[in-house]
Amino acid sequence: MSNTIDFISGCPGFNCSNSKVPFTWVHRHCGGKEWLHDDGNVECKNCSLKLPLIAWKFKCTGHSDYREANKQKICEILSISSSLKKSDLAFQSKILAAISKMMI
Repeated sequence: MSNTIDFISGCPGFNCSNSKVPFTWVHRHCGGKEWLHDDGNVECKNCSLKLPLIAWKFKCTGHSDYREANKQKICEILSISSSLKKSDLAFQSKILAAISKMMI
């Protein structure tokens, strides 16, 4: 079983300049806040939809449409994520390893 933290990070959407602005991510279909699992998945706290982080689409104040994640930006946002800074080093290592495997 994986560990989770609240998913708070910059936007990993393609061509978005908000990669350093922290957002508390919510699921577009039900409005539930999202968890980030150390296995690289994102899960909606409300409806329990769970998918790999690289499969989610993102919308923030920087763009009005939902955009696929820029896989290179994912590692960047995870390294500066405010929720990850509050978590332990083991979680950070696990999630970065899991995301790296997903990108291969």
